[in-house]
Amino acid sequence: MDPEIRLSAREQASLCSVFGNTQRVLIAWALGEEEVSVSDIAAQLEISLQNASQHLRLMKDKGILSSRRDGQTIYYRIAENELLKSCSILLKAEQYKK
Repeated sequence: MDPEIRLSAREQASLCSVFGNTQRVLIAWALGEEEVSVSDIAAQLEISLQNASQHLRLMKDKGILSSRRDGQTIYYRIAENELLKSCSILLKAEQYKK
């Protein structure tokens, strides 16, 4: 099999493995189309700030999220990622948002 296909398959599997965790799916849904602070994500998911930060860091390392700092606050958003665009159903949960 073509080495490029194998590389693409590994990248897809790595990305999909991130969404094997309920909290990370909820984080993606919470972000949706907007930028959200770490503390707001933790509050929405009713998890500790430390736990939210760990999930966010992993998602950022995998290229799913990007972030920016404003003073002491870090904001996260869904990264511009071609693979994620094709998985947009994962990132949309309008019917579940409050």
